[in-house]
Amino acid sequence: MSSSTKEALAAALKKMMAVKPIDKITVKDLVEICGVNRQTFYYHFDDVYDLLEWVFEADAEKNLPHEVKYERWREDVSMFFKYLIRNADFALNIYNSPNRTYMLRFYKQKLQNCIRSFAIIVSHDMKIDRRDFEFVVEFYSNCVVGVISQWLDLGMQLPAEVTVEQCLTVLDNSVENLLLRFDHSKEL
Repeated sequence: MSSSTKEALAAALKKMMAVKPIDKITVKDLVEICGVNRQTFYYHFDDVYDLLEWVFEADAEKNLPHEVKYERWREDVSMFFKYLIRNADFALNIYNSPNRTYMLRFYKQKLQNCIRSFAIIVSHDMKIDRRDFEFVVEFYSNCVVGVISQWLDLGMQLPAEVTVEQCLTVLDNSVENLLLRFDHSKEL
């Protein structure tokens, strides 16, 4: 019952976000949609933003890759964009609210994990200082989050396929190439 209550509250939050900014949604709004009382809400969450954080985590667990597989990296990276497209009202509502920073930080963390897993694979035979390696991961995470931010700034009006394809084209072989610039194994 607990999991289904959380999921019902999450669905209610997403439904409300299609018509109301996140900072205007109340616990009362959500419990009325779900047909539960306020105590039930507070049993699971501290406030609406705690629920929002749970929604991010639950959605990421179900919809986003935890790592990028070398042979299917394009599909894995595309999943981030596909999630935003499927949840456009939700994403734009948060992006256009004071909670934008949380959303972008969350996305960046998930992207960093994926880019790091990919970079580990492609740098297998390289000797790279840990700080340099993390710099490359940070660099590409910031690049993708920047593209996503620009796309959201424009209200996702640009065709998603174009944005995704441009991003994938830039990433194609460039992670490996940048890591090679930090490779010290050939200096000896």
